[in-house]
Amino acid sequence: MKYDIKIVGEEENNGLLEFDRLNLLTKSIKEIATKALMFRLGGFSDITPDKNLKKALAMRLQSISGSEQDGTSLTIDCTHFSETIKGVQMDIFKPRKEVLQFTPMALVIDSFQTVLIDDPEVADLDKPLLKSLFNFKRNFISDNEIFYMANRGTIAEIRLTKDDFRKIGLLEDSIPEPKKVIVNGQLDEMKVSKGKLGLQTEQGFVNVFANDKSIIERIVSFMGKEVTISGIAHYKASGQLSFVEIQEYSEPGARDRFFSKKPRAMTAHQQLLFQAKQSKKSSSLSALKSISGLLKDEISDEQFEEMLQDIRR
Repeated sequence: MKYDIKIVGEEENNGLLEFDRLNLLTKSIKEIATKALMFRLGGFSDITPDKNLKKALAMRLQSISGSEQDGTSLTIDCTHFSETIKGVQMDIFKPRKEVLQFTPMALVIDSFQTVLIDDPEVADLDKPLLKSLFNFKRNFISDNEIFYMANRGTIAEIRLTKDDFRKIGLLEDSIPEPKKVIVNGQLDEMKVSKGKLGLQTEQGFVNVFANDKSIIERIVSFMGKEVTISGIAHYKASGQLSFVEIQEYSEPGARDRFFSKKPRAMTAHQQLLFQAKQSKKSSSLSALKSISGLLKDEISDEQFEEMLQDIRR
């Protein structure tokens, strides 16, 4: 599958691409493609792919041309993951077999499309991936430049200007920083995948993940039993919990349930807005009141009315 990258708008040397700049451009695109793939397969973008996935992420520069009038054009060739990823185990976080219909370059375009055109409140991206998207800004050498990415009509073209990165930066900043947490629950026997487990807590289901294979090998002895996990909570662009990265685990103590809670990064205000906006009845006062129980004793009547106005905007 062939893709086009076009750079226009530079007042001087339009159509020329210096070697260092070409190197930065290819590294930026490869980094975004890698993180986007790992996010879809593993639920977290900042995971190092194994050698087979690295091969599947191959992106070949087929041609490069330019002129002062038309700018610089690059043609990239990629192969669909359906042909390069064989027998991959989909993640338990969000099983998405449609990723096999993508190519590395298509994931790059789709990631920019998600954050710039789709609803940012439900953007299916995490903080490391958003950071890589924001760092693409380094490829611009003037405020007038425009980057175009497309594959000749099969998917929608994405148009990038320097101003677009303000939105990406704001979204990246809005995602809560990872934080240390303690969660207690029962390991779900039906939710096992490579490096990933499911934990059923009193507040709901929590995805847990371990980079260290030895942790997974040892923690399976708790399968179907209660366990206390301490680790790092990672969040989605919506502010909701994505998963907890396991650092330590132990048999639950008498006080663990008291101190253990499902990690929550969103404020009461954010939770109310998020849940209401996901509901078809978000504009109704009755629907709003039906979910306001989660804010018990957290807001005043005045604050509640202010949130109602926010939702109706």
